[in-house]
Amino acid sequence: MIIEREVLEFIIVPPFEHRAAATAAKEFFETYLSNRFPGHRFRIGPFAPVGDDDDFCVLPIMNFLGDDGKSYMCNQPKRWLLQEIADACREFDVAGRRH
Repeated sequence: MIIEREVLEFIIVPPFEHRAAATAAKEFFETYLSNRFPGHRFRIGPFAPVGDDDDFCVLPIMNFLGDDGKSYMCNQPKRWLLQEIADACREFDVAGRRH
């Protein structure tokens, strides 16, 4: 039995210089992204040494539990979707002037 599923959840890791502001605006940021990408969930993670220190890193949650209790992998998200999410992160005003 093959179970296929799209990635529905992402962790966003802000660049080092925006980590404090992104954490302070976490709820607004997550809501903003959820509204931009309906059907997807987002969590703003703490700064971690992943990706580019100068840009937002979009990490897809690739695994899920099936109805049978086994762990399965989601289909890899399209590059254009990851890029659109990263672009939306850059458009969000983490300093709070627009939200």
